[in-house]
Amino acid sequence: MSDRLLTDNLPFPVVLDTFCGAGGMSLGFQMAGYHICLGVDNDSLACRTYAHNFDGHCVQADITTIADPRAFIQARGLERVDVIIGGPPCQGFSRVGRGKIRSLLNDSTYIHDPRNQYYKEFIRFVQALHPLYFVMENVPDMQYYADGDGLLLHKVLRNLEELGYKVNWDVLQADHYGVPQTRRRLFVIGNRLGQAIPWPVKTHEGNPVTVWQAISDLPIVPHGHRQDQMVYEPRCELNEYQRLIRQGAGNMLFNHQTRWHRKQDLDAFAWLPEGGKYFQLPKEYKRYRDDIFQDKYWKLKRNEPSWTIEAHIGKDTYRHIYPSRDGEPEPSRTISVREAARLQSFPDRFRFLGAFTRQFYQVGNAVPPLLAKAVAEAILPGIPAGIAQMTGVGTTASGGDGRGPVHSPEPVEVIQSDG
Repeated sequence: MSDRLLTDNLPFPVVLDTFCGAGGMSLGFQMAGYHICLGVDNDSLACRTYAHNFDGHCVQADITTIADPRAFIQARGLERVDVIIGGPPCQGFSRVGRGKIRSLLNDSTYIHDPRNQYYKEFIRFVQALHPLYFVMENVPDMQYYADGDGLLLHKVLRNLEELGYKVNWDVLQADHYGVPQTRRRLFVIGNRLGQAIPWPVKTHEGNPVTVWQAISDLPIVPHGHRQDQMVYEPRCELNEYQRLIRQGAGNMLFNHQTRWHRKQDLDAFAWLPEGGKYFQLPKEYKRYRDDIFQDKYWKLKRNEPSWTIEAHIGKDTYRHIYPSRDGEPEPSRTISVREAARLQSFPDRFRFLGAFTRQFYQVGNAVPPLLAKAVAEAILPGIPAGIAQMTGVGTTASGGDGRGPVHSPEPVEVIQSDG
């Protein structure tokens, strides 16, 4: 990019998002008042989505090819990075990806799985750029796995402490922070200011946002709906969550696309009660073994948060069946991309690009923005003094509503060799 992304005396905390994906974590920090200067990811379509929603500030690159992180940011007009955030790819040590928790101390295939080594790149960027704070996000099972000569999480904490950071970790549950989903994520937070690690207040524990509170206003669409842009016509008075989600979206609705299903599946969806699973279906509706695929189909409950939205929704959405009811107008189907985004707490102004299956993948692979916002707000009070100490510039603790513009971006920068 030829244009400078920001001036050296920008008064807001400056964030670099490594492994940014579509931008869920960046969006949460932006909503909390931070300035998102740059995202980096190797997924070309995720970068397109990120660039569309963050003024084109995204670099498509394999982070391992960026040899000099400081030269990399300086080449893009950045003299400082106050906060580094990111979620290194987790497939190698996710319970979902590995099947079960087990000791991997002597498993050479695990130790040399490149997906398990990206956390080292996050640490390398922290070492090179010396941010005031960092936030690393990953799967909860990260705490259980070994990496060669010890537990992976302990190794990460030790490496970051050796760089002079005060570090702590915790597992946060998204529905405790206003996300209509019970997703759990592990966060590692550190700072080099000697401050105790702050954790967000649980604003919704015991009073979560439910599935129906999240999606009941959206227009009724059938299965196989392929219109990616439509006029938003709410079918009920908006509740607090829906008003928040609609901010900045005007009268448009994006990504409200659904999968096509055969009649046998549609009948099965209609038969299932809310919360019902595949193994409960009558024999005539079953296409798979129910001893192995007990929850192959799983119908959402209107009056509870959703269970975890995963990247697997890029392949199918059988585990997130729309909570239709007999005698009501909503048809049997699985959830739309926009409904999945609502359950992840993405605002409607945030548009996902690409084929709708890839939109699903981007949604499921993201950090819920409201969860990221809670973390960002928790660490924000300690950052201004650190920025002032470094730059001599006064800071603003909040950047307004944090929404920023959403418009057609600059082209995504692509790096295919050393940066």
